[in-house]
Amino acid sequence: MEKMLDYLKWRGDIPFSVSPINDADLFLMSKIGAIDWTGIIDRDGDPVPFYYAAAQYFLRYGEEGAETVKLAGINLIPVMKAASESVRFRDLGLSGFINIVDKVRTEQFSALVVSLPDNVRFITFRGTDDNILAWKENFYLSCSDYVSAQRDALSYLRYRSTLFDGPMIIGGHSKGGNLAIYAACTAEETLKNRIEAVYSFDGPGFRASYYDTPGYKIIKDKIHKIIPRNSLVGTLLDNPKGVVTVNSEDFGINGHDGFNWETCSTGFVRCSALSKSSRVFDTSIDSVLNGMDIDSRREFIDSLFDILDSSGASTVTELTGKGKKALLTLGFDLLRDDETKQFITTVIKQIASDYVAETQRALREENKKVRKERDAKRQAKALRDKMEKENKA
Repeated sequence: MEKMLDYLKWRGDIPFSVSPINDADLFLMSKIGAIDWTGIIDRDGDPVPFYYAAAQYFLRYGEEGAETVKLAGINLIPVMKAASESVRFRDLGLSGFINIVDKVRTEQFSALVVSLPDNVRFITFRGTDDNILAWKENFYLSCSDYVSAQRDALSYLRYRSTLFDGPMIIGGHSKGGNLAIYAACTAEETLKNRIEAVYSFDGPGFRASYYDTPGYKIIKDKIHKIIPRNSLVGTLLDNPKGVVTVNSEDFGINGHDGFNWETCSTGFVRCSALSKSSRVFDTSIDSVLNGMDIDSRREFIDSLFDILDSSGASTVTELTGKGKKALLTLGFDLLRDDETKQFITTVIKQIASDYVAETQRALREENKKVRKERDAKRQAKALRDKMEKENKA
């Protein structure tokens, strides 16, 4: 199956003037924002060519990149290196880099502006990175009307829009996709008119009531949500109709990584529906969360992350690097917390129950299909026998 590196081999030497921007291009550009450009791209400086910024980055951190890119997937550095050396991407201008981590406000926010041809700006918001704080903020999406990063995304959009007068595309991967939709829906009408499209690549959804807001209804036709067939993150919370599913053979974190989605010469390859495992996971999580009120959700999240915080780790990399003994102790701490234990147990039971139900349904459908085919063969044989008798007579 061809993936992003294959796409770069096909399209890397073809400029946008010959082959227009597609969803695979925009995903790649959104992941440029997953890199920490501190000290290389200024918040208010002139755009820096991508090839130059990448060269400075590798000069500073080496060919393997900084530790902070690990959660973004093993493909990020090789794809960025290949893209920065390609005709198609090398001259893109990068500007407006910002990176905020505020533990007091439970906030992690990062954004970047990519200058495209024809005076178009692509404003991309970073998804969940290696910081544990960012994961806590993701959890808060299920029990809050908004989180701090969403408000920051709106402020960033407003500010950047004052620095040029052309059209905009807004997007992001994972939580960044959620931030892009929120900013576009909450922006003033004059800004909405300048937004050509909004892209959420496997980003979590919103609470159901959000899709009834006037801001969402005004811009919903410009929103493109793209998720892989084995999506876990992109199915969280409620989603609107019209979500596009693309093909991917990977699961979990690898499946969430768009560099592993199937590509062709014109972008990502579509498929008809989510996989069975993705549907089961989505149903299970929804069932558990719907059984908890808002206060219970928040108490559970606070309890869970208080325990994680007690480990002394501030990033997922630090947490997983503490060794088996420390992780085992942390696991016991999680299970000793009644609310956390109950949630984990309920999720596992629900997933098991839903999986059994889905498997039984699939078996019934398969048996029904087999019986139908068998009956059709019997009818065809009976018809042939009848015709042979008539011919003999």
